[in-house]
Amino acid sequence: MNELKKTITVWKGVALAVSMIIGSGLLGLPGLTIDAGNTYSAIGGWLFISIAIIPLIYIFTQLGLKFTSSAGLSKYAEEGVGKWGGYAVTAVLCGTFTIGIPALAYIGGAYTQKLFNFPESTIYLLAIAILAIMTLLNLAGIKLASLVNTTSLVALIGMVLVIVITNNASFTKGLGILADTVSLKVELNYRSIWVSSALLFWAFLGWENMSFGLEEFENPKKNIPQVYWLSYLIVITLYLSLAITSIGANQLGFDVKGASGLTALVEGGRFSIVLMTVMVLVILANANAWVFGASRLIFASGRDGILPSFLGKITNKGIPFNSLITLFIFYTIILFLVQYTKLNISTLILLVSQNFLVLYACSIYAYWKTEENKNKWVITILSTVSCGFLLSGFSWWIIYPFVLITIGYIGYYRAKAKEEVDSGQIVN
Repeated sequence: MNELKKTITVWKGVALAVSMIIGSGLLGLPGLTIDAGNTYSAIGGWLFISIAIIPLIYIFTQLGLKFTSSAGLSKYAEEGVGKWGGYAVTAVLCGTFTIGIPALAYIGGAYTQKLFNFPESTIYLLAIAILAIMTLLNLAGIKLASLVNTTSLVALIGMVLVIVITNNASFTKGLGILADTVSLKVELNYRSIWVSSALLFWAFLGWENMSFGLEEFENPKKNIPQVYWLSYLIVITLYLSLAITSIGANQLGFDVKGASGLTALVEGGRFSIVLMTVMVLVILANANAWVFGASRLIFASGRDGILPSFLGKITNKGIPFNSLITLFIFYTIILFLVQYTKLNISTLILLVSQNFLVLYACSIYAYWKTEENKNKWVITILSTVSCGFLLSGFSWWIIYPFVLITIGYIGYYRAKAKEEVDSGQIVN
């Protein structure tokens, strides 16, 4: 019975991890990457990012074992560069979550609009509704949220199987394109591969968000590695299956481009309504998991004095009410800006990917500094090369995360000065 309980605990963690990673990325990026380049650069990007993410997952596994805290990435940065690093990373994450979570909700709104045939102008309102529901779900407690994640995982696997089987000609065509790409029978452009990889990095965000929930894991030394690597295997299998199918479908003349491109693979079929419903459910679970991770970060930062203390309050049921509500207000503001300034969703996705790459670089340094194993040099070099390639094409956009880091450092400096005044070390 104990072994069964432990197994169930691990798979709940895997369901949470997969829900954090798979959602808008799985459903939106196959079409967006084809739209941004061509079928060969798209499949090249999928292959590169699938391999490049491995050393980064290893780093998060090791850091999670060493520093099991709701502060997550902020704690890692603090261990790497000092207390100011926690403030800096918190600032970057705040500037990332507040645009990233609305972006994934917008993709969910696009699928919901397709499902119910609403006017396109309602997409942003549907996105707000998705985030409102997920915020309420998190307010209801972790057990209900966990049920949604587990249900979504089962439905997701079933959905991918049905899409691949019912579009077997597209899948076969995609395998041929994959073979041509791997054997270098086609010419691949560096810039095109970079654009595809940078967009696809969004699809692999989520493992770092697991760091904010590790404090709630039972038997972390055993469960954390299992959750990370089992979720990776599931994610890669699902991603590549749909990517290969959509790329093959594009070559066969299907219109699979854009944020809701995969609808072309299910429209008109016997299971179209069911599959579209599952797609929306997957994005709901994805939004639920991200809302969970973001609220835990804001709560931990408020508790530790990095953000205003009211954000570090929890209810008598252990729910971070203030952080959840505050974040929802920010999400709503961003979605209004997306609607009325005509911001491009791909641009938001690239900004989020860039910010997380900077955070990954901080985590790599924290790993290198705190790891005693000699293999750390191999892992550090491999992960640095991956991050370096993905960061190489962002040009002036890199200003954004560094502005956020500066804001975090100023916050640290002011908090430190106030602490010194309060303790009487500075006398006016």
